[in-house]
Amino acid sequence: MALLYSYEKLYSNAILIKRPSKAIKSPYIADIIIDNEEELAHCPSLGVSGLLNDEAKFLCSKNETSTRKSKYTVELTYLPSTLNTIVLTNTNPQFGNKLFASIIKNNIIDEYKNPLIVKSEKKYKDSRFDFYIKKANNKEEYIEVKSVVLCNFDKKEYPKSVKNPEIQRLDTYKKGAIFPDGFRKNKNVPISERAIKHLKTLVDCKKNNYDASLYFIVQRDDCDYFKPSDVDQFYSKELENTIQEGVNVKAISVKWTDKGECYFNKIIPVIV
Repeated sequence: MALLYSYEKLYSNAILIKRPSKAIKSPYIADIIIDNEEELAHCPSLGVSGLLNDEAKFLCSKNETSTRKSKYTVELTYLPSTLNTIVLTNTNPQFGNKLFASIIKNNIIDEYKNPLIVKSEKKYKDSRFDFYIKKANNKEEYIEVKSVVLCNFDKKEYPKSVKNPEIQRLDTYKKGAIFPDGFRKNKNVPISERAIKHLKTLVDCKKNNYDASLYFIVQRDDCDYFKPSDVDQFYSKELENTIQEGVNVKAISVKWTDKGECYFNKIIPVIV
């Protein structure tokens, strides 16, 4: 497996006590225990879609600047994967872009080998995409990247005799990475209007003779496939239309280690 990223130093044996912190009432700040001392830690993505809860164990980096309110930053979180295993998941939503940039730099995907131009945060009309690439064959491509941390077992594969397989986390059933997820007061609107707009604009790119791609970076190595989340039918329908319009949609699974190293794992199927 190709190495995509490595932290300089991470601190282990950290446990989350409470988020938001008792001292600072921000959902981005948590009280933690590390080396038997109570400290403050920054949580880049809130509760990681509900995964970073009280008593969660994680790896963190140390903030060297004195201007930060928190001494540490939550980086990798331990999550139950199956009945007898755990998996490390990156908790920083910006890491999807970092990992995809490393994938391009290391020529891991054949289509993007030896590109002529690579730019990040490239504007297209009234939108901005994560990457613009002019490929070796002179074709221009706009790329959007989404970081994925959540997963679920495929309910279609549950045997009738199993009443709650999500809690039992049986090893024998396939697990899918899912996106999007988030809080919304009104279920008659998408979770993220911005994510919907990105899909529509990728289709527009395609219609204007650009190549267009959407990559889901699955921040864990225990998923068999990717699918849009059942909680947002707006995104599901728009993603299906995006694929039908010829946009390249792929999901890449990565593997994090307790040494803070991230490796390219594999491309997994996208199911809509």
